[in-house]
Amino acid sequence: MTTRSRLRAPLTSALVGAVVAGLLAFAPAPASAAPVAPVSTDTGGKAGMLGAPDPNGEPSAVFKRSAYLCMGYNACRDAGMGNAGYATNSRTMYWRMYAGHNCTNYAAYRMVKSGLPNERPWSGGGNATYWGTSMSSITDGTPRVGAVAWWKANTGPAGSSGHVAYVERVVSADEIVISQDSWNGDFSWAVVTRSSGNWPSGFVHFNDKPLTNVEVPVVSGTPKVGAVLTASSGAWRPTAVNVSYQWLADGEPVAGAVGTTLKLTRAQLDQQLTVRATATQLGYPSASATSVPTEPVQPGQLKNLTVPAITGEAKVDSSLTLSPGTWNPAPSTLTYAWFADGAAIPGADTTTLALGPELVGRTITAQVTAVRTGYNPVTAAAAPSLPVAPGTFAVDTAPSLQGTARLGETLTVDPGRFAPGDGQVVVGIQWLRDGQSVPDATGTSYAVTNSDLGSRISARVTLSRPGYTTTTLETPRSETVKTDPRMRLLVTPGKHRVKVTISLTATGVDQVTGPVVVRFAGVAHQVTLRGGTATLRIKDLAPGKRTMTVRYAGSDTVNRLVVTRTVRVR
Repeated sequence: MTTRSRLRAPLTSALVGAVVAGLLAFAPAPASAAPVAPVSTDTGGKAGMLGAPDPNGEPSAVFKRSAYLCMGYNACRDAGMGNAGYATNSRTMYWRMYAGHNCTNYAAYRMVKSGLPNERPWSGGGNATYWGTSMSSITDGTPRVGAVAWWKANTGPAGSSGHVAYVERVVSADEIVISQDSWNGDFSWAVVTRSSGNWPSGFVHFNDKPLTNVEVPVVSGTPKVGAVLTASSGAWRPTAVNVSYQWLADGEPVAGAVGTTLKLTRAQLDQQLTVRATATQLGYPSASATSVPTEPVQPGQLKNLTVPAITGEAKVDSSLTLSPGTWNPAPSTLTYAWFADGAAIPGADTTTLALGPELVGRTITAQVTAVRTGYNPVTAAAAPSLPVAPGTFAVDTAPSLQGTARLGETLTVDPGRFAPGDGQVVVGIQWLRDGQSVPDATGTSYAVTNSDLGSRISARVTLSRPGYTTTTLETPRSETVKTDPRMRLLVTPGKHRVKVTISLTATGVDQVTGPVVVRFAGVAHQVTLRGGTATLRIKDLAPGKRTMTVRYAGSDTVNRLVVTRTVRVR
C-alpha cells in the first residue's frame, strides 16, 4: 500500500468505536489549582462549563468523515506515529491547561516542546474555541507543519468548547495529517480533508516548523570566461525539498540564470559569482541560502569540444584505452592520468591502462590535460567506466567422481578442466554428504564409512585466483550408499504347517529393519523385522514339496535381497 493510500485508509468499525473518546478541549484551571470536577452540563450532548463531558460520557467531537490513522499512545507509536513525549508528560499542565487526555494541553505541550515558554501567550479563557480568536494576529487559513489546527465551537467535529490539534504533515492545500489528544478520549492521528466538512476554522502559527538550511550551497568550477559553474543545492531539514536557483554577479541577479549551472560570459569578467538556493516544501515557509562568492572571473581558456572517452572492457586481464577528445585551439601538449575510485593510479600516464586484480570492483576514470602557450591548462575528464569486473573461469569439463560409493570403498574426485589453469589457481575440495559438508573431508580422495549409509556423496570443487570470481562446482551425487544384507533362514516343516525364522544382518548397521515378504504355496505373507529377526507360521498346508521365496525390499541403508528355499510339508 502506498503512503497516501495508507493515510487515507478508512476507519474500521472497531476503531470507530474506540475513537468515541472524542476530541473535546476544555477550559484551563488556575495555574496553582488541580483540575476540578465539572459543575454542569447541558442536555444537547455538548460539553458544558469547564469543558466537562456530557452526562452520558459520549464524545463531543468526532471526525465523522476523516480517516483515523491510529488510536492510543502504544498503537500510534508502533505505527511510527509518535506523541513527541506527551505520553510520559501528560500529567503536567502546559499553558495552565488541564493535564491528561486533553486537546489543549497536548497542543500547548507541543508548542512548549517547540521552544516556546510554558506561559499562555494570551490572557483569558483557554478553551480551544478561544485559541484562534485570542491569537488572531498569527491565525490564518494556511496549513503549516508545526502549526495548531483550530476549530471554533460547534464547527466540523468540535463540540461546544472547540478543538485544537497539531499539524504533522501538509499533504496538499486541502488535506492535512494531525495528531491530537482528546478530553474523555485518547491520543490519535487522523487525516482531515477540506471536502470532509471537518476542515479547521484556522491555523495558529505560534512556532511553525521552519525549513532549515544546514549546509549552504556550494559553487564548483573555475571562474573563467567560457567555463561552467555548478551549484549544489545545499543541505536542508527536512531533506525532501524542491530547490530553485538564482545566480548573482557581484550581488545582482543574472537575468535568466536560474538553473544549477551557469556558463560564464565576458559580461561576468572580474565579477564574483554566488548562487542563491531557495527551498520549498508544502507545509513550510520557503527559505533561502547563498553560497560563498567565487574568486573574480578570469579571462578565457582552452575549450574541450569533444570529451575524452574510455573504451574497452572493464575486466581483469583486459585493458582500457583513452581517446583525448578534441580541443580549440589545438593544444601543444596533452598529458594523461588514470584514477581508480578517484585515487590516482601510480605510473598510469599513457593512453592505455592494463587492468590487474588490484583494480577489481573499482571504477576507472581518466583525465586529459591540455596545455598551450598563453592559456591556462585545462583538464577534461572521461566518463567513468563500469566497475572493473573480476575475471571468470571458463569450465571445459565439469568435475566428476571416480569409484563406487559403497561401504569400505574409496572415492576420488577429478576437478575437471578449466581456464585459466595456470599456477595462480587454487583448487579447493570439500566432500559432501547429501549436500552438507563432511567435517575434515577436504582431500582428493574419500573413504566411504558407516556414517555415509543412506546418503549420497559428492564433492564441491572451488576455483580461486587473484582478481577472479571464485567459482564453485559440484560433482554429480553418487548413488545412495548402502550395505549388502545377509539372510539366515531357519525353516521347520510340520504336518500341514511350516515355521520360518528369518534373520538379517548387514555390515555397518546395528539392526536391519523393515518388512519381509514370504511367498509360499501361492500366498504372500508379510512380517516385520524386529531386532533383525522375524518369525512366520503358515498353517493349513497341503502336503508336498514347494518353493519358498523370501524377499527383503531393502531400506535407506541396506540393499534388497531375495532368497529361495525348497520346503517339504508333511
